[in-house]
Amino acid sequence: MENIQEQEVLIARNNETGQVGAVVGQNPDGTPKMADAKTAKLSDLVKFNKNQNPIEAFISNFIRQAKNPTLFGFFKLPADRYDAIAPAMADLIQDTESNGEMLKPYEVDMKSVAQTQEQAPAQEQTPAEVQQKPEVKPQPEQDNTQSRTEATTTATKATPVDPDRIDWTTIEQQWGVKRETLEQSGALQSMLYNHKSPKLFTVTPQFGDEKFTLDARLSFKEQPDGSFTLAPHFIKNEPRLDVPFRGYEFSKEDKEQLLKTGNLGTVVELADPKTGEMKKCLVSVDRLTNEIEAMPVDKIFIKNHIGKTELSMKEIGILKDGGVVHGKEIELNNGRKFTSDLQYNADKRDVEFVRTQSLKQEQSGEKQQQQQRNSWVDADGNPKRITKWKDTRFNEQQIADYMAGKKIEMVNVTDKQGQTCTVFLQFNKEKQRPVTEYHYAENKKVVGVAEESKTQYAVNNQGKTNEATKNITDPLHKGQTAPKNEQQQAQQRKPKGPKV
Repeated sequence: MENIQEQEVLIARNNETGQVGAVVGQNPDGTPKMADAKTAKLSDLVKFNKNQNPIEAFISNFIRQAKNPTLFGFFKLPADRYDAIAPAMADLIQDTESNGEMLKPYEVDMKSVAQTQEQAPAQEQTPAEVQQKPEVKPQPEQDNTQSRTEATTTATKATPVDPDRIDWTTIEQQWGVKRETLEQSGALQSMLYNHKSPKLFTVTPQFGDEKFTLDARLSFKEQPDGSFTLAPHFIKNEPRLDVPFRGYEFSKEDKEQLLKTGNLGTVVELADPKTGEMKKCLVSVDRLTNEIEAMPVDKIFIKNHIGKTELSMKEIGILKDGGVVHGKEIELNNGRKFTSDLQYNADKRDVEFVRTQSLKQEQSGEKQQQQQRNSWVDADGNPKRITKWKDTRFNEQQIADYMAGKKIEMVNVTDKQGQTCTVFLQFNKEKQRPVTEYHYAENKKVVGVAEESKTQYAVNNQGKTNEATKNITDPLHKGQTAPKNEQQQAQQRKPKGPKV
């Protein structure tokens, strides 16, 4: 019986679809038969002795039978560490371009195997014959928690933009956007990972002697010298679907689909804007700006879970092809459960919950909702870190309390009418945003807004009108629902509008 430490297993990647799986055999058409690398048992996999020819026999057999051998890439993993590192490796292998250096020690050199086959063709050996070699029973499970954690951390790590390489001075001069503004809104984190800002920002570009005020989503763009500048994405009246997009002309059905859901829903070939090379891509419409966005299929990375809900390899394959996964039961990390259709969105570079209304109907409410929702919560619906509220800065304890759902007390705050008060801030899970309570000095013991102060609070802070005091220009005081003196009575009696 052979030692498991002397054996290896194969992880295969479909270079066209990005599907990754552990090799359990070979299909009749020559393609590798794969199982989910994150859940497949070691005992189910095809295993090979290290530095011996069975692995070459398998690959050689694959090369002879497969119609398109370059469609697949193979990676060797030590069998005794399969349970610990396979989940992380599966994520790494999905993005071979970004993780090439890390994967190089594990990659099977297909060219070398092909050359060996041409020079001295090996006797064909079927996957079944390889599998029939004496099977080593799995060793007693060891505690691989730490190794698995380390591997997963490596797999999910992406290379962000270095903030020190961003030309913040020029950005502020050209566009009126400050680093602090992006940090406090939570948008900077997304932008550093090559995404557009989740919300719209106001930019103030200057053309000639005139300065303009425009709304745009923001991203970073690398300059020839290696520094980064700001790339604003301005709002368009509607998507430009009547003109070719990177060499592709949208059909009538394409236009209808993009206007209905915002996603084209199928893979199309587009010209690379830099090289002109045709690449398979998914296409979506930016719902905030009406820009048309594309994502090359070979660059798409889809996590194997949404919150606490696992996605199968089949479902990930459907999503990468632009399709819809229907009726998926979702449980987020905060415990919220619901059923939704899923589809990949090329603008968000992520899987989204499919909308049922048309794009125009959706845009009317989504711009405001998305600005507020995305700036207050993360993808799992948990509160994002905030460091201040209006002009009041928080200490670390207050920040921690807010993120834990506790109330933060802010004293000596001035309301919109200049009245001094204490404000309590707390994240509301149902509304997915922070809410405030105003407390005034003469009413310290009352939680929230006292009954006798509700008129005062509504008029002074919410801009509402009280019929009995609607012509009074002074801020209302505690319990006030009517003019308090002769001067206010005279103001209230004074008619509004032109004399007849």
